[in-house]
Amino acid sequence: MKIKELIYQTPEMSEERLLKIIEDELPLMKKSAKDRIQQLHKEVSLSQAFLDEYDLIQDKKSYLTKSQREQIVGFVGLCMIQMTKDNEGNK
Repeated sequence: MKIKELIYQTPEMSEERLLKIIEDELPLMKKSAKDRIQQLHKEVSLSQAFLDEYDLIQDKKSYLTKSQREQIVGFVGLCMIQMTKDNEGNK
């Protein structure tokens, strides 16, 4: 499922908030993964590039290796869980 579809189904989430969490969590990613994503998505910020690549992976149009795709899906998933947990704490 694409990011925009996930966010649409969960109104307490927003793309801007997810981008902020991704930006905060980027130090968790390997430098090689960040460099490869930035290389593929030069026109956008690194956090947006992760979301764009996540959508490409969902559409099976990504040029990353299997392990790189798994890293991206896991990282974005972790950030989405973090956003959900943060939102539960604000209630």
